[in-house]
Amino acid sequence: MAEAEKKPANNPSLQKKTGARMAAVQCLYTAGFGEEKNTPAQAVARLKKQLEGNREEQKLQTGMALEPNYKLLERLLEGVHANIDEIDKRMDSVLSAEWKRERMSPLLIAILQCAIYEMFFDKEIHPKIVIDEYTRMTRSFFAEPEVNFVHGALSKLAEIYA
Repeated sequence: MAEAEKKPANNPSLQKKTGARMAAVQCLYTAGFGEEKNTPAQAVARLKKQLEGNREEQKLQTGMALEPNYKLLERLLEGVHANIDEIDKRMDSVLSAEWKRERMSPLLIAILQCAIYEMFFDKEIHPKIVIDEYTRMTRSFFAEPEVNFVHGALSKLAEIYA
């Protein structure tokens, strides 16, 4: 596992994809707090301007000092936006008494929305990789209960909808 985690660090293309996923989650998270609603293209344009040549801001938004894969970022935001009702329906289908949407962090919801979109609507990468990517991302923000929840929820969804 440690070897697999080292490979993306050495591959700029994979790093940019991971950065795009992180940025998409952050965009969805912050969009929930703002009164001004932007289209996915507007959100990407704003982020692109914000990140250009600014390594510190890149670290904050993507977790790495690099600009994300903007095409993937926009595809994720567009996809979540276009499929939000079905994404939320699938998410709700695996929630339990301990994990009710009303009690979940908006950031955790954004992570699940992006992951569900990528697993079932985008289908560019294998579901196991999606589960790994978003479980690892969850670990960047949360403790083990949330990490285990995301991994379990995504795995269960993969079984149900595969």
